[in-house]
Amino acid sequence: MPRLITLAGLPGVGKSSIARHLARRCGAIWLRIDLMDQAIWASGTAPSDLFDWSYRAAQAIAADNLALGLDVIADCVNDCQEARDGWEAAAQRSGAELRWLEVVCSDPVEHRRRIETRSTDIMGLALPDWNAVAGRAYDKWNRDRLVVDTAHRSLELCVDEAFDLLQT
Repeated sequence: MPRLITLAGLPGVGKSSIARHLARRCGAIWLRIDLMDQAIWASGTAPSDLFDWSYRAAQAIAADNLALGLDVIADCVNDCQEARDGWEAAAQRSGAELRWLEVVCSDPVEHRRRIETRSTDIMGLALPDWNAVAGRAYDKWNRDRLVVDTAHRSLELCVDEAFDLLQT
């Protein structure tokens, strides 16, 4: 049975780094919302607020790949119940197993340092500043999830932990 591994967490906690390594290790397709957002904005015709456009497109692409029997890793903030419900629906339509992996950074000083010093490999993508991240609404969880805390831990350890958690 194909798996939809959906990451969630605030910007700067390490989701994309973990997702990239997990996709390589698992042989899964990596769907990166930030890349999709920037590609849409690069058209020059899209509004600054894409609402749920990229999420809906990614969920449709995930469902198609899951239906082919391929594993998919969805890399996005998933800060609201509506976004999470969309991934649930994509997995159900495809008969796939859904695993939630929330990535957190429990040390706010470390998290802020990451936000203030990070760069991106996505040309043109404007990263949020600390005030935007700290003030972002993030719905409480109402479903089972696995959690990886990246605070003061190497990427390698976090990827290994995520991989091991996903095997159970």
